[in-house]
Amino acid sequence: MPRAARPIWLLNLLALLGRDAGYRGVPSDHFDGMRFRNLQPTPQKSLRELLKWQRERPRQTPWITLSPAPASPVATRVDGAELRVTYINHATVLLQLHGLNILTDPLWSQRASPFSFIGPRRHHPPGLSLEQLPPIDVILVSHNHYDHLDLGTLRQLAERFPAARVITGLGNGALIGTCGFAQVDELDWWQTLPLGEQLSLHGVPVQHWSARGRKDTNQTLWLGFVLDSPHGPLLFPGDSGLGPEFQLIRQRFGPLRFAALPIGAYEPRWFMRDHHMNPDDAVQAHQQLEAQTSMAIHFGTFHLTDEGQLDPPRALTRALAERGIEPQTFRAPAPGEQWTVPALLTEHV
Repeated sequence: MPRAARPIWLLNLLALLGRDAGYRGVPSDHFDGMRFRNLQPTPQKSLRELLKWQRERPRQTPWITLSPAPASPVATRVDGAELRVTYINHATVLLQLHGLNILTDPLWSQRASPFSFIGPRRHHPPGLSLEQLPPIDVILVSHNHYDHLDLGTLRQLAERFPAARVITGLGNGALIGTCGFAQVDELDWWQTLPLGEQLSLHGVPVQHWSARGRKDTNQTLWLGFVLDSPHGPLLFPGDSGLGPEFQLIRQRFGPLRFAALPIGAYEPRWFMRDHHMNPDDAVQAHQQLEAQTSMAIHFGTFHLTDEGQLDPPRALTRALAERGIEPQTFRAPAPGEQWTVPALLTEHV
């Protein structure tokens, strides 16, 4: 059966069994010909360590399902220096700038899982429905974990916006291509794609990992994205631990106009520290980037780790106060909340 015709459950099952090959290409400073690695090498947790976490994790307080908040009206398009950012849920953000509508790590499914009947379930509805989206031009997929690369959502988006251009890391294109998009581009770290006369997209390194099963670990690339324009650069990192990457991004692109920084899925620290920031780590990243405005993402939608449902935004408030950061520069939004982000105070060329 052609890959494009396979049902999603079969594609996910084949990935779990290690039947889908990863990226094959020329070795580099972060690719040995078979597997990718972080700039600052991080140990991969073993099955024994995973079982230790599950065995020793404290009793979990059940998460509650929250009611949807009314969504702000979404413009069809915005132009000029304007930037509108709508937080939808988890790592899904709608970026509107320079006449383009850009969607990050889209996830509308009820579970962040290879299966529809088991796995972390949704505890907050998306801030926008698929029907409320404006025409989508570009979709960014940071890596292949199920809470970031969701085939069910991607297939629905391909039906609604078949001309949308999908951009992802090396090795993810074939799987995303089964969803029906006309164009899927793969980027390496520090590669660039033009998106218009005033907008360019850059793949950037982040500290994370990839896998859809136990046998394909790090065989496809994880990355963040910088959208650069004369009004200041924007960063969407997907998922990341706190490593050297944020300082390198600042060195290359200058102070950031906007950053979407993950603050959830961080407990227990001995297990999560290398690949997921906690709120204090995210505040340090905000400082390293010299971000004018940061939005907290990746919290409160799916119960993935041991912190409580409301812990990340509370810990963010504490971390900002302890580090003397103006709280209005880094906030945690509600799903559906829309921000108009000013241009960088000192515009760059």
